[in-house]
Amino acid sequence: MNNEKLDTKKILISGFALFAIFFGAGNLIFPPFLGMHSGDGWFVSSMGFNLSDSLLILLGILAVSKRSANLNEFGVKISKNFGSILSLICITLVGPLLSIPRTGATTFEVGILPFYPNFNKVLFSFLFFALVYVLTINGSKVIDRVGKYLTPMLLLILAFLIIKGITYPDVALKSTPENKLSLGFVEGYQTMDSLGPVFTTGIILNDFRNKGFKKQDDLIRATIYSGLIAVLGLVIVYTGLTFIGAKSIAYADTSITRTDLFITIAENLLGRNLQAALSLVVGFACLSTAIGLLSAFATNFAEKYDRFSYKFYVRLGVIISFILSILGVEKIMEISIPILLFIYPIVISLYILNLIDRDSIDPILYKIVVTAVGFVSLADSIKAIGFEDNFYVNAMAKLPLQESGFGFVFAFIVSFLIALIIAKSKKGIE
Repeated sequence: MNNEKLDTKKILISGFALFAIFFGAGNLIFPPFLGMHSGDGWFVSSMGFNLSDSLLILLGILAVSKRSANLNEFGVKISKNFGSILSLICITLVGPLLSIPRTGATTFEVGILPFYPNFNKVLFSFLFFALVYVLTINGSKVIDRVGKYLTPMLLLILAFLIIKGITYPDVALKSTPENKLSLGFVEGYQTMDSLGPVFTTGIILNDFRNKGFKKQDDLIRATIYSGLIAVLGLVIVYTGLTFIGAKSIAYADTSITRTDLFITIAENLLGRNLQAALSLVVGFACLSTAIGLLSAFATNFAEKYDRFSYKFYVRLGVIISFILSILGVEKIMEISIPILLFIYPIVISLYILNLIDRDSIDPILYKIVVTAVGFVSLADSIKAIGFEDNFYVNAMAKLPLQESGFGFVFAFIVSFLIALIIAKSKKGIE
């Protein structure tokens, strides 16, 4: 393949497509809330958010594409089926357990409540997921065609919202005591975008192959270039939303929920008509996201466990999503935090190990590092549930960086070095 195929047009198209895959409308509620609670440290918080969202998406795609999206190879140095099991866990979390229910709850809270405050939540969730079911079970391409127009419309309104927020009169931002980088990093977990590469990279690579990128080196180059475009787009949008969230302290109370804050910002900066337009687009975008994720969930499970059909898994996924969506955005997030605090560091560790592995790293290194990181992240998870005062959590709290939420980074570095010594000693004995 010659370099002409890596032309600007193809890279831009791939980059924008990649951006659209990971830019979920439901994610819009997180950066403004982060900005409000970061005060004058909003930029550092935004950096943390983009590290655990935008940057990790790129690292994840590169790590999985390095294994040609073969998930058995991705996790084989831990155990034969580790990669496949991890993929199913990620698609379940990003699917019917957390993300899909949140699309319905976000649509209700952002698109319906501000205009019809007495509308029944259960009835709306039933109607929303009935539509999701019909369009997913029939493999309808209507939503795909609509989706081509949704992202540009959403970005256009958001650009106007961010510009209005930037030009809003300056506000005295307060200093808050939290570790801003850690605050942003953990808030970025909530998007669950960085778990996506585990099960979406195969689709991305097939798209690149259809564009003419056949060789592995060319696929990696195309992934890097288009990934950088997608990451840049995500960084700009999320940083802008964090900034207008910080300035929203002028007209919003800090006790406000994430969805209510987003609605309040839209009301103040866009006016009633544009707010309605934004709510409508967000609602349709959430519908599109729900259909895509439900289809991915059903497809993955039907391929792995073919005892049941694609339609069975669609029905199972939509029932679970409907029930959980009734809880509302904040409650879903409350459930998700302990789960994500445990799974994210493990996935991050696997991304890094696969990226630095030239197929020469001893499997024992993978096993020791992932186990060590898992022990530390489990302590964070237990603490988030509410069991703070126990021997295990207290012992892990003494680790460097643990207080700021980055104890798993210390665990990764130390366990990596110890495992490296063990692997070299083992090789010397052999």
